[in-house]
Amino acid sequence: MRISEAGAALVAAFLLAACDPAGVSGAAPGRVTVNAGGQPITIAAPAGFCVDSRSTSVTSTGAFVLLGDCVLLDKEAPAVPRPTVGAALTASVSSGGLGDGGPATQSLADLERYVRTPRGRAMVGRGGDPDRVRILATETRAGVLYVLVEDRGAQPIVGADPRFWRGFLEVNGRLLGISEFGFDETRRDPRESFVLLVGFADAIQRANLPRPGPTPTPAGNVASPRAPAG
Repeated sequence: MRISEAGAALVAAFLLAACDPAGVSGAAPGRVTVNAGGQPITIAAPAGFCVDSRSTSVTSTGAFVLLGDCVLLDKEAPAVPRPTVGAALTASVSSGGLGDGGPATQSLADLERYVRTPRGRAMVGRGGDPDRVRILATETRAGVLYVLVEDRGAQPIVGADPRFWRGFLEVNGRLLGISEFGFDETRRDPRESFVLLVGFADAIQRANLPRPGPTPTPAGNVASPRAPAG
């Protein structure tokens, strides 16, 4: 399974292009921190993927991050040549969280019902025509809603696989949408794509765990202040 360099370039060109945008910090090959509505959110990549810094964008409404094969992005030179990973990943970070977008996003359960409506199908599809979009499966696990989408409408990029997974999760009060992007020439089993997206969601969740604070000193071990000499 491989994604061509031309295909990777088309994905990057279509989804967004920005150089060293404001609101981005802590950039590294496999992770980047974006500021979404005043809240820092770290997007971390699963193995084999790196952040395409040219396609990271932060606006007043949120942030967007594209991740691709580290080898194709010239961020990895393995000693032993390996097959390319065969997909791209995207993460969109909103400036609000669950409940901030109205009744449809009060919870992941509400969102699961919403994606089956015409407006919801238009949202999760790629071509914007809900009549050409089918929701093939949904699954919620570990705080993430996964949706398997089939969009038989016009694809934004020639050769894009019409079947793909999307995921929705809340991180630090911000709603994230994640997705995998494959091509017909690299069509993979939907369960394989699902495992890839689960790994992506897990990497993001672990990258945003609260940092442990300083360990408090037990009260019994606090030394009493010395009396002044004299």
